[in-house]
Amino acid sequence: MRSLTGVAFAILLSACGTFVPVTDVKKIDPDMLKAALQIRAYVIGQPPEGSYSVIEPIDAYSCKHLVWEKPASKGDALTQLKYKAYAMGANAIMDVAFDTRGTDTWGTNCWETVQASGVAIMIKQSR
Repeated sequence: MRSLTGVAFAILLSACGTFVPVTDVKKIDPDMLKAALQIRAYVIGQPPEGSYSVIEPIDAYSCKHLVWEKPASKGDALTQLKYKAYAMGANAIMDVAFDTRGTDTWGTNCWETVQASGVAIMIKQSR
């Protein structure tokens, strides 16, 4: 009976997904990922070079959902943020910030999370 309860708990735990959107970067086409990683990121207080137009605010989450997964990281969150910006036609992200939440199983359903946020922009090329 005890082993049956353990198996049921393991299935229940693994069946529940995260409560925040997480992009698995391993499943992104390598050429698209390479292009996305070329997106420039400007942290808060670092103004973009030249004139730009705002596309929209974006965020991304690195999430350690299951016990055996790798820890959440700023690098993973930033990669996802750049991919989202690339997918919407941006060539840069401004006001990039990170929120390291640690354990937050009720709000995100992750053992630990790192949230990256910013504003997707299009920097106008000078002629």
